[in-house]
Amino acid sequence: MPYKTFFNLSKEKKDRIIEAAIDEFAKNSYENAKLSNIIRQAKIPRGSIYQYFENKDDLYLYIIELIKDKKMEYLEKLLKNEEDKPFLNLFKELYIAGINFAAENPKFIKIFTNLLNLKGKMYNKIIKDSIVIATTYYINYIKNDQEKGRIRKDISPEIFAKLVIDLTMNISIENIKNNDYDNILERVNQIINIIEHGVTNGERDV
Repeated sequence: MPYKTFFNLSKEKKDRIIEAAIDEFAKNSYENAKLSNIIRQAKIPRGSIYQYFENKDDLYLYIIELIKDKKMEYLEKLLKNEEDKPFLNLFKELYIAGINFAAENPKFIKIFTNLLNLKGKMYNKIIKDSIVIATTYYINYIKNDQEKGRIRKDISPEIFAKLVIDLTMNISIENIKNNDYDNILERVNQIINIIEHGVTNGERDV
């Protein structure tokens, strides 16, 4: 995370550095992104970047956290007073909102796409942390639905949450790279329909 000196900068200067970093990480993978390009675009002295951030890792992780925060702000209105909404309904609404966020913030999604293509230490750190947070959140909603009789109690909340995340994440990875948001939504709808209604037609043979 940034040093205190970064937060002491004027808003205009902080915004210049952040915007330059977003542009650089959107244009290039983490490994190919260069601090020198960020310094040039932000119009700051070469040595000063190290007064604000320890290294490129530090700056990159800060930008990722900013993107996460902006997405949470975007989703916040759906998360208020939604304790009684069925898990799959809420999941679908959040997913649609996430797609809209992606469409409205192409640079953020380009950074995410570059991260998916990288599959290195940054990918493992950022994606794994996000999955743990999402899984914990979904488990709580699934347990709530089980108490209300919406989901069978013999279903493991942990396995169900992981199943939903794994299936939808694979679709996202495949289609976000091509900006194919319509296909993401269509396939996620099919997955939710299969989960809700199963795949058999009528009664099963005994």
